[in-house]
Order: sequence, then structure tokens, then C-alpha cells
Amino acid sequence: MSSFLRSYPNSSSQEMPSGRLQSHLQLQHSLQPGELTHRSSLSFKNKTFHAAASTTDSRSRRKDIAIKFPPSKTPTDKDVVLKGKLSHQDTVYSDPFHPQTSYYLDHYRLLGLRQGQQLHIELESSRFDAYLALIDPRTNKILASNNNSTLQGTDSSLTFTVKPNLNYVIRVSSATSRATGSYELSLHNFPASVGKFNFSYGYGLVDAAAAVARAVGQKPFKAVRDLGSSNWGLDLVKAPEVWAKGYAGKNVTVAVLDTGVDIRHPDLEANIWKNQGEIPNNGLDDDRNGFIDDIHGWNFAGRDSNDVSDFYGHGTHVAGTIAATRNRFGVTGVAHAAKIMPVRVIDSEEDNSFQKFDANVAAGIRYAVQNGAKVISMSLGSYPGDPNMRQTELALKYVRRAGVVAVMASGNERDSLGAVQPIEPALFGLKRLGIGVGAIDSQRRVASFSTPAGRKPLSFLVAPGVEVRSTVPGGAYEDYWSGTSMATPHVAGVVALMLSANPDLTPTQIERILVMTARTGEITEP
Repeated sequence: MSSFLRSYPNSSSQEMPSGRLQSHLQLQHSLQPGELTHRSSLSFKNKTFHAAASTTDSRSRRKDIAIKFPPSKTPTDKDVVLKGKLSHQDTVYSDPFHPQTSYYLDHYRLLGLRQGQQLHIELESSRFDAYLALIDPRTNKILASNNNSTLQGTDSSLTFTVKPNLNYVIRVSSATSRATGSYELSLHNFPASVGKFNFSYGYGLVDAAAAVARAVGQKPFKAVRDLGSSNWGLDLVKAPEVWAKGYAGKNVTVAVLDTGVDIRHPDLEANIWKNQGEIPNNGLDDDRNGFIDDIHGWNFAGRDSNDVSDFYGHGTHVAGTIAATRNRFGVTGVAHAAKIMPVRVIDSEEDNSFQKFDANVAAGIRYAVQNGAKVISMSLGSYPGDPNMRQTELALKYVRRAGVVAVMASGNERDSLGAVQPIEPALFGLKRLGIGVGAIDSQRRVASFSTPAGRKPLSFLVAPGVEVRSTVPGGAYEDYWSGTSMATPHVAGVVALMLSANPDLTPTQIERILVMTARTGEITEP
């Protein structure tokens, strides 16, 4: 996810990494009865757990290791750390799809877990390409698996929440056939919440009715009838309640840093920002902002130009959620009277150059601020293992000083890569540089892919991000897009509503109001 967070068209779609990144999806095979056996020759490095060997299959006469968590509710950084080794004496698993391929396995039974407990597992080895899996021993099915936790590395990680009536076994193996060598396995026991701040969903579901009401010094706006159907996202964030009070984002410009925007889309055209200081197509920089003929924004990707066309659809989908026009067709944006400033920072070249991606995002941020945007929506970010987005961080400091609000996607690597904190730039929320956003579905369930808020409190909310209907290029609409990219524009739209009600709000005031009014009721863990 070095650039935008791409979605794929299928009924259970979620966003996947863009071009330069390799997908780490693995074939998930069922284990045969009697395979959950394990050896017991391990050196234990931490005294915060109890280990006991027990035979799980009398026919195999091999043993597994049971890891029991202590009852402490104040876990250390690593609650369990142990060292092991894959060797020729271990259990062998043959791939049913490739009989000539087999792997050595170690298994660990997890005991003493509590429902709702959140665990992060890390497998590190300098001797082999680590492969990590979480198994339900009763059904022998793989619940989750991971090959690479970062783009460049060979270590693995998983994060999961303990569910009722489930037992868990950790399987350690290699990604290559018959690999051997030592490894370190560590388990982190995350607290569910710190005060009101929750590891998975931060401060909760964004509430436009309560936030805008507080922004103008009123009690939360009264509920109105739900729009229903594909408008469920608007209903969940309570946008109609704000519209009923006359606030719809008027006089607020939201910059969409993304893959571009279809500015001719019939549901967006009326709300596309226009640079009033520029004379169209005269080849001059009339407003002397350093960009020639930037009538509707700028394209920093590839060859710089004023062409903000969207060839991927991602940016157009984001823009529709923010400010699609309220009319009798298509969809309606959260802030349907706001203006969209298209700032294209993503193209195929950025998939192969992290430095160019970082530079483009930083340049796009500065352009947005200098040309009047009050909100910046960024459904993009680095990939776990990438270098720090230093240029983007500096640009976000500039944003903060300018009184502009940045809203950023947390990422989609929770179940695929075991991510335990937001990607950059959302992670810069720890430095008070913006708002991070995770995704929930129509039933208020945190999406399994939604990268969590993490252990350290920061401005972090969740919003609708599963199978969201919005605009796509060519005057069309699609409703199968899922990801934190789809959640982010919901929050950006709410910020635009707040600023249309009270344009004097500072970023700090906006974030504080959003955090104080967010709802946690009925949100469930992935």
C-alpha cells in the first residue's frame, strides 16, 4: 500500500496493496486429523507464562507446547517470548495441492485466553522465510495466516481478537519447502482500551449530529428518518440530521489527494473546485501560484500537469462519499454542498518509487493548503516496512500551522499482515498532525482488514468502509468498494460539515469535538 489503497470488485472485496507490492495471500489448507502434534524441545526466555507438554495424538507420540497467559491486566511489551527451532525431527506437513512440497511444523496451544482479548503474534527468523498461521484445533482449519509482515522482510505477524467458543493453536513453519533453523516467537497482549480509547476502533464511530451541534454550542441534533438502502453509511454517521439543520458543507473546500477525480461525473461536476484566479487554457500562471492553468487542481504524479483525470476510480469513489451532489439520482455525499479539489498524487510510477510517492504526497498537501483547502482527505499511505514518510510529515506540520485538518486512512493490513498500528501518514496522529480512520460495516463491526488504532491514544475514529456505494469514472456508480479508504472520506465530510457550521474552529478543537462525541455503543471487534 505504498500509494493508494486499491479495492477489487467482488462481493467480499477489501482493499489490497497497489502495483509495486506483492500480495501476501496464502493458500489456506485444512490440516488432517492428528496433525496438531508438536515437539517439546524449546528454550523459554520469559517467566510470565506457564509451559506444559501434553500429547495430542497417541498414535504420533509427539508433543505440543501449551502457552498459558497470566491473569495480569497490565501486560508488558512482550508477554510471551520463546525460542524454537525447525528441524528434521519435527512434524512434516505435505501440501495437498503440491505433494512434492512439504514443511516442518511447530505448534503451540494457547490457554487462559479471555473473550475479547487482543493478541499480536510475531515470528522472526534469520535462518528461514517465516510462515505463521492461527488454527482452530477442533476443525483443523486455518483462521489466519501470514508470510511477510513487511515488504522487504521475511518475518511474519498476526493480530486477532479472542472469540467465544474457539480454541487457538499457533503454527510455526516456513514459506519454503523443508527449511530448518532457529526462530523467536513472541506474543503481545494488548489491553482492549485505555480509558475511552480502544485498540481497534480508537474513540469510536464518528457522529456528525453530535459533533456539528457541539461546534455551534447546541445539544445533539434530533434524529431523523433513516435514508436506508445503499445510504446506510450516511445514516450511521448521522449526516441527514445535520442537513436538516441547514449545514451541508457550503463554503468548505476538501482536497482529495488520490488517483485523480472524474471532474465531469454528473454527480460531482457541480461541486468540483475551480481556481478563480486562473484563466483556462491560456498557458499562463495567472494567479502566480507556480502552476499553469491549474483550473481544477493539479497532477503531481508522472509528468506534472493540470490533468487530474482518474484512471483507477479510487479517487472518484472517495470524492463521491465526501461531496456528491444531493439530487434525484446517484449518491449523496456527506457534505454535499462542499467543493472537491482534485490533487492527483498517485500513478503507476509511484508503485515503484517510495521516494517519489512521499514527495508527491508532500507536494500535494502544500498545494491544497496554499490554494484554500480547509480539509485534506488522504486515502493513501506507506506500506509496513517502508521508510518513514519524512517529506509528508513536514508537510503535515505545515498543514497544522495553517489551520487545516488532515484526515488519513489507517490501512488495511490487520488480518493480512498483522498490523498493530496505523500506517503513515495516519500514524502521524501520534504527533497531533491529523485524524486516523478505520473501517466498520453496516452492522458496526470493525472490518477484519482495518488496521487498528494501536496502543497509544491518538485522534482515531471509525466510519463506514465495507461495500460502500459511490461514484466512479464515466458517470457510473459502484457499491462493492471496501477499505479504510472508503471510511476516511466519511470523516472528511463530517469535518466539512463542522466547518460549514463554524468556520472559526481550529484543528485541535475539531479533533477534540470528534473524539468527545464519537459513539462506541454496539461496535464489535473483528
